[in-house]
Amino acid sequence: MGMIEKFFGGKTAITSDSIRAEIASAEIEIDSHRAKLAGAMNEIATMSDSEHVAAEASIAATKRAIARLESRINHLTDELPNVIAKEDASAKAAADEALRQRAEASRKANTAEAKKLLAEYDKLAAAMADVLARLSEINVEHGAVRTALKDAGVIGEELPHWSNVHRKHPDRPASEQRETRPVWVHEDGSTSEASLDENGTARPVVPSIDRLTGRQLMPHLERREVVISRTHFRPGRHENPLLQIHLPPAFAGGTAHWPRS
Repeated sequence: MGMIEKFFGGKTAITSDSIRAEIASAEIEIDSHRAKLAGAMNEIATMSDSEHVAAEASIAATKRAIARLESRINHLTDELPNVIAKEDASAKAAADEALRQRAEASRKANTAEAKKLLAEYDKLAAAMADVLARLSEINVEHGAVRTALKDAGVIGEELPHWSNVHRKHPDRPASEQRETRPVWVHEDGSTSEASLDENGTARPVVPSIDRLTGRQLMPHLERREVVISRTHFRPGRHENPLLQIHLPPAFAGGTAHWPRS
């Protein structure tokens, strides 16, 4: 058993943290011993000869304890870099092994798992291409029927398109919110909303002056329905076009699923 193992008695794992903790504990113990030394001879003037001898023996023992603790600290401080280096090497080895395992998992995923997934994609993409092909046929027929109806002069309900029926968000209709409020009605028929005070009473306005006659034109107050907010029509948004998507082959040299050649 080496010196450092003797310090820990084989009961505590020797790590950089345990060494630092042991150094800190020894430093605290040294401070305690030094405080004891500082007051060891405070009452020397009243000591008997035997008490004096005992005090000097206690001081000598305390100094020996401090010397042992300082030696322990020096040895632990010298060993600490070596322990840190071993911990760093062990941590790097563990990180390297974890990276090797990760690389092996990635290799298996790219060679074996991806092959199964691509084969599954080929099946699903083929089925999806059948769906898109039928939608394309419906699309073409819709255009042809509309043209035929127009050429024949047949007037009826607008022929719906699947994109508008199923893939268009609702339109936002135009709307107005109205309230009945006090307004000033001017002689020319124009109006302006009245400003109200804290009591809800219309504040008076300054009359305008007729340029030709110089007559004061005082508007009169009425309660009328006014527009307080307005929204404009906004057409609903379409989802991205399905027939414009591209479904490539899963494996090199395969045939594209959509668009079909």
